[in-house]
Amino acid sequence: MFRPSRAFSLLTCLFFFCFIFVSFLFSSEGNKIPVIKVKGNHYQVGYQIGTKMKKQLNGLLQQSKDYVAEKTDLKWEDIRAQAQLLLEYSRKHLPEYVEEIRGAADASGIDLVDLFSEMCEEIYAKNYLKGCSDLIASGDVSEDGSVIAAHNNDTSPSLEKYAVVVHYQVDGEPEILAVGYGGLAISIGYNSAGISLTGNELSMNDMKLGVPRLLLCRKILAARTIAEAIDASIFQPRASNYNMVLTDENGEIYSIEGSATDYEALYAEDGFLVHTNHYTSPRMRKYELDPYDITSSLVRYNRAYRLMKNNRGKISVEMMKKFLKDHVSRPKSLCRHGKYVKTTFSVIINLTEKAMYLARGNPCESEYYKYAF
Repeated sequence: MFRPSRAFSLLTCLFFFCFIFVSFLFSSEGNKIPVIKVKGNHYQVGYQIGTKMKKQLNGLLQQSKDYVAEKTDLKWEDIRAQAQLLLEYSRKHLPEYVEEIRGAADASGIDLVDLFSEMCEEIYAKNYLKGCSDLIASGDVSEDGSVIAAHNNDTSPSLEKYAVVVHYQVDGEPEILAVGYGGLAISIGYNSAGISLTGNELSMNDMKLGVPRLLLCRKILAARTIAEAIDASIFQPRASNYNMVLTDENGEIYSIEGSATDYEALYAEDGFLVHTNHYTSPRMRKYELDPYDITSSLVRYNRAYRLMKNNRGKISVEMMKKFLKDHVSRPKSLCRHGKYVKTTFSVIINLTEKAMYLARGNPCESEYYKYAF
């Protein structure tokens, strides 16, 4: 009978434990949102995005086509016609970012108008899902003096698999780390000049033809100062807007409650700021599309405000993680769990450290990974 030696048995056990450890490591990393790095002029970085994200961009486009065919009375040619109008405004006013999309279209083999339609949330605005919560702390209220921006990105569960981090090194711009879907539709991130962008969906009644709001996000992330970021967020030839939450490494924090034709700049006078998906400024409330469709936003806003107010002086990255996992009023909680709208990624940006902590999906079920330049 074969009797393994003690040394052989130890080697077998060691191999087994190494196998288990490596398997655990890879399964854990498997839920990490990937990073793509792009470098060059605007067309070149777009081409690189299109090359690396070809499958994802085609998947997003097909998802949109299926939605139009199954859920609306429109035809895809109607979508293209509307996208073409917004494309012409964008070519005139922000041609550099149209060049990025053109590069991605050339690399992916997708028609430019079809691909640009993925940047035009305004076309689907009446059926767009309200989501996202922001909690921002300046050094005045954080535990160690850090400036921290925390954000849960809430949208359709079908988008979660398309989340990606883009590391931009674009000629003439600061370095950018941004999060979005498919590589082009970025809406959250920060740059090497110490500017961060987070924000929230707003439903407004004054939408018009103009530059899509997603291109405003791209412009904001190229800003070198908080003043430049504000200018980009209120860029006048816009079709609509988000509530843009702008923060700099000095602890200057603004919530730009925007509509297509107006805005209010809210400043974090108490050293912190929260925002969800309704207009809080009295003068902007007239632009609320449906005042009876903001209950989830009201609950999340007040919950976030209470958490921040009651923890002034103690707020840290780890505490922000707990806030973003909060389930008061679930499923319409800070950590959203709805069937049609849920948290698809969660992010905490430490502008003092110039690092970002990012989790795919609901943060209560996922691990945060660190990203930096």
